[in-house]
Amino acid sequence: MKTDPNLKSLLSLMDDPDSMIRDAVQKRLFDMGEEAFGEMERLMPEFSDRIDPDYYLSYINNLRREYVFSKLNEYNSNPDPLLIDGLLLVSQALEPSLDRQFYKDSIQEMSDEMLLELSDNRTAIENLEIFNYIFFRRFGFKHVDESVTHVENALITKVIDSKRGNIFTIPLCYFLLARHTGLPVYPLIVAKSFTPAYIDNDDNILFYINIYKEGIIFSDDQLRKNLPANEGGDPFKFARIGTDKALVSIYAEHLSYLYGAVKDNESQKVMQRVMECFGDERFIN
Repeated sequence: MKTDPNLKSLLSLMDDPDSMIRDAVQKRLFDMGEEAFGEMERLMPEFSDRIDPDYYLSYINNLRREYVFSKLNEYNSNPDPLLIDGLLLVSQALEPSLDRQFYKDSIQEMSDEMLLELSDNRTAIENLEIFNYIFFRRFGFKHVDESVTHVENALITKVIDSKRGNIFTIPLCYFLLARHTGLPVYPLIVAKSFTPAYIDNDDNILFYINIYKEGIIFSDDQLRKNLPANEGGDPFKFARIGTDKALVSIYAEHLSYLYGAVKDNESQKVMQRVMECFGDERFIN
């Protein structure tokens, strides 16, 4: 990126005593976007003699985080956003310097490997069995944190790397790779839970998938038996196929719950800001 000629001038004013000037500088830097934030990091040595490096980096991270919140609002207004984009934006709110492209490339590499073995000539069940074998056996995705207590198993970026996740992040990786390989696997949201369902071209559910048991297929009757008793009547009355936005919201909800449980107040506040971008609807307990 070629350095914007105004960038250095703006940075020299970022700690100006006049609050109106500081606010104007911050807005201008924010409007310059992500590429400018990276350039600011590269220019830090030039300002280290007059601006505290910790303050400088914190300033950049705050700009990045606010920028992520604005992108999450845009994501929520998009009628058909990509699942990967939403999950990585939520993760970036917690880790502002996150390299989203690295994780997009990682998912693409895995899905490309899967696509070599999936085929339109196979049945839905045959393709799903191949998908499950590669996902659970070859790649080694595994549930290791059923109680949702470990941060390293809760961040989708870490799970993409380690292949070890909790009861939310392993399914999210499953949905991610299904989306990239073209398998129509979507969440059926019912009774404050979500169950992966394989749908046909008319949005009819063909069968359900138990991700906790390496993707075994089960029926509607089995799903009804496994649902908790509901005093309000049949929980299926309000069941619906969830969108990718719903999955991203579920990801944010689960992170908010976890950071509250481990008493990481700063991260929980970030997640509360993230959840505000998705409105009031909540999908899990």
